[in-house]
Amino acid sequence: MNKCFNTTGLCVPRKHYMVNIDNKVKQIEKLIDEEKYFLINRPRQYGKTTTLNQLKKYLASKYLVISLSFDGIGDLLFKDEKLFSNKFLNLMVKSIKLSDETASEILLNLYSEINDFEELSNVITKFVSKLEKEVVLIIDEVDKSSNNQLFLSFLGMLRNKYLLREAEEDYTFKSIILAGIHDIKTLKLKIRNDEDTKYNSPWNIAVNFKIDLSFNTSEIETMLMDYSDCNKLSMNLKELSERIYYFTNGYPFLVSRVCQIIDEDFYTNKKLPWLVQDIDKAVKSIISEVNTLFESLIKNLENNAELYELVSRILVQGENIIFNALDPLINLGLTYGFFREENNTVVISNKIFEEIIYNYLLSKIKTKHKDF
Repeated sequence: MNKCFNTTGLCVPRKHYMVNIDNKVKQIEKLIDEEKYFLINRPRQYGKTTTLNQLKKYLASKYLVISLSFDGIGDLLFKDEKLFSNKFLNLMVKSIKLSDETASEILLNLYSEINDFEELSNVITKFVSKLEKEVVLIIDEVDKSSNNQLFLSFLGMLRNKYLLREAEEDYTFKSIILAGIHDIKTLKLKIRNDEDTKYNSPWNIAVNFKIDLSFNTSEIETMLMDYSDCNKLSMNLKELSERIYYFTNGYPFLVSRVCQIIDEDFYTNKKLPWLVQDIDKAVKSIISEVNTLFESLIKNLENNAELYELVSRILVQGENIIFNALDPLINLGLTYGFFREENNTVVISNKIFEEIIYNYLLSKIKTKHKDF
């Protein structure tokens, strides 16, 4: 099978040219071995799902890995404890069946229909206690329906089991990994209509996830090496990877998109060694295109007037803003992938985003001011 660069959905090693992320996976494995619960929250198209898929395969011989996603399961399930609990167990069964049919049968035999989180907790306890392997739970897209009381009650149940496990009074998952865009440890929630919006998340048992999921120059070089080997090309991998990093700052989607344009648009018919000029040309092409990532960036700007103003002050007015990740507005910009820290100031996360957002803001300014 001929490989290609992938910028949509899950990346698969046998089908796609990929960065070697073994070092990142090993760092995550260390957290799991230490029985940590943690959240991986990163911006859109930052390689979260691909990383989790690689992690699942890496851990398969060591742990029973249950990998779920809350994407597309419907808001109704997050409004009914019974529906949610049964759906959650069904998703567990489906995940386990693909890798361990015996464990799947054990889980199926433990319940018929359950009514609430207490019964769900009991099933988890019995299931984990009957297995030879320890169990790791991964939930992707966990923030899809996270703004309600039922979701917090679910997290609270998992937290209580964790605390009881630490006191040697219960059996539960060895490690839980939640993945999404937002940091649910500081989830803002309006519990009832007459209450003010407030921080109220029971996921305070989670440790900080400090592993960098962006690609450094050496990691980018591994993908270029894969490409050059497959196509029998001799290229200056170090120079090319450094130039790609210069524009992308290692943002996974942007790294892959630069390579994809060069391969599919510039050398479609005949594979030739890449030049640094090819990267510059590909970046110009990216800046002029419309894609889901850039549309998401602009949507997040337009949906938050304060963030819009802050980004405008930085890009258009050239204002220096002191970096403080505890500032809610700066933290929001980090969450959506707008910002990074450089010399204790807030800067736009990479040169491609900088150009796209600047052009958009300038266009908005010009279209609002007409000469009569």
